[in-house]
Amino acid sequence: MLPTRGPLAEARSAMLQGRDAVTAGDLPTAGDAFARAEASFEDARGTLDNPLTRLASWLPLVGRTPDAIRSAAEAGQLVARAGRQVTTAAEDLPGGLGALAPREGRIPIEPLRAIATPLARAAATAARAEEILQEAPRSLVPGIVTEPLETFTIEAAQARRALHAAAATTRVLPAFLGADGPRSYFLGAQNPAELRGTGGLIGAFAILTVDDGLIEIGPFRDVLPVFRDVVPTQVQPPSEDYETLYGLNYANIANVNMTPDFPTAARAVETLYQAATGNTVDGTMLADPQALALLLEAAGPTEVPATGTTVDAGSVVNFVANEAYSRFPDAATRKRILGDVAAEVLGHFLGTGAAADPAAAGRAVVEAAADGHLLLHATDPAVQRGLEAAGMAGALTDPPGDFLAVMANNAGGNKIDFYAARTLRYDVALLGDGSAAGRLEVTIRNEAPRSGQPEYVIGPHPFVDAEPGENITNVQTYCATTCQFERARVDGSSVAVSRRTELGHPVMITGSGIPSGGSARLEYGWTTKDAWTEDGGLVVYRLTVQGQPTIVPTRLRLSVAIPENGRLVRTSDEMQVVGDRVVWQGEPGDLATFEVAFTQA
Repeated sequence: MLPTRGPLAEARSAMLQGRDAVTAGDLPTAGDAFARAEASFEDARGTLDNPLTRLASWLPLVGRTPDAIRSAAEAGQLVARAGRQVTTAAEDLPGGLGALAPREGRIPIEPLRAIATPLARAAATAARAEEILQEAPRSLVPGIVTEPLETFTIEAAQARRALHAAAATTRVLPAFLGADGPRSYFLGAQNPAELRGTGGLIGAFAILTVDDGLIEIGPFRDVLPVFRDVVPTQVQPPSEDYETLYGLNYANIANVNMTPDFPTAARAVETLYQAATGNTVDGTMLADPQALALLLEAAGPTEVPATGTTVDAGSVVNFVANEAYSRFPDAATRKRILGDVAAEVLGHFLGTGAAADPAAAGRAVVEAAADGHLLLHATDPAVQRGLEAAGMAGALTDPPGDFLAVMANNAGGNKIDFYAARTLRYDVALLGDGSAAGRLEVTIRNEAPRSGQPEYVIGPHPFVDAEPGENITNVQTYCATTCQFERARVDGSSVAVSRRTELGHPVMITGSGIPSGGSARLEYGWTTKDAWTEDGGLVVYRLTVQGQPTIVPTRLRLSVAIPENGRLVRTSDEMQVVGDRVVWQGEPGDLATFEVAFTQA
């Protein structure tokens, strides 16, 4: 069976080359690489059809190894074919990838429709490859085969998810973009310098209208004059959980998005907007300064006449989330100018910026949505289901296995979260009954100054008992729907915390005041049932970490201890074995999934 190694290695190299070429927008190179990969996988399958391999299939200890290798080669062919299907469909578009880029304020509808079916076909092809890999034999197969097989299984699943999301996006965007008639959306500007569950305070908004792909953005307006007179009796809470957790804030535009579940927050915004104006919208869009930075990274800098400056990817976040408060102390003037910044960036991107590099523009939008900086909601249930499938809906997820999410709501009425740095340490011990004991430590450092910034930025707010530079925050910690909280400590002392439920997830709410230059340490302990599953002798622990968009990216240190009688088989990328634990460190972003697979003696 050794002759299969050469073709398989060549196939993998070609697959990686094809992936990188697609990312760079080089479709001819990508198509050629995927075709070579498919041919190499076929060669690998052919080398197994020899008398020695057929003889080996009768040997008890190695008899399943040829089948495992054959499954890998067959699945590889399918994944390469899926890649070729995508590149061929994109090349067939008039102008290639450029056909998908917005021009003069219009996102083309017909190219989206044309590529939707090939993407769905490619997603189905990748799904079949994933099934073949999952069904491939692993018992009585040597580690030199099972370990790369497990890695390939993870990679095939990632490819399938990416293609599924792309297919869902192209399927749903025409309707979202007004292909069937004009649509209007509440476009809110979030500011994560004052954190809310979905990302940040909604300080300004505009009405975005779209008709057959043509986008028009109305003037940005300060939210307070529009929404200040709404009373709770005029609106209904979006859900029972919302009312229990957040009280009457569904009627307060400043706090309406305290929930991390954007579909819930969006329904509240849409109801609130109708109560305030008498008008309805077809959905809600929220974008934050990091989304603007990503668009500028793809489209290049743009001038904002109202400020007399040019903003680029490296300056727009600091300007919008912090600098503007010193330059424009008048609140009405500042909010108008910040709206002008958002309008200029969006206009530049939709006008000519995206067309200059369609691949970079596509990556910018995908990254903005994937990292929670751009959130979309539609009142049309069919369109909303498509947005959720595409990963653009910002929902609080309910995945199988273990789950962790840490969200914060600013309670100080300031913009001090610009200076907050959050780190998470999650230590997990896998227990023999399928459960997991989790120990979480949340550290929030407050690097805000005591002076030198406007009171609007560093406080104190007139109605909040705090010192200048103090961060007053409510931390909401979520675990899996099957978890049982056991304890909580703040700065080493046991505390009583509010234990509630949101969308099935237990949530602990802890208030904390962090002085300038100080930090807070929150510790939690819980046990999660059914955190890992066993299939064919292979045990798989899966953890999903859902994040909150913050100015300073949240960092995570994850460590997983498998049972003493376990033998590690595979882990997610970049996880390392450190002593008796599997460890990952980095920035998990908006949504990250980790897997640890092992066998038990």
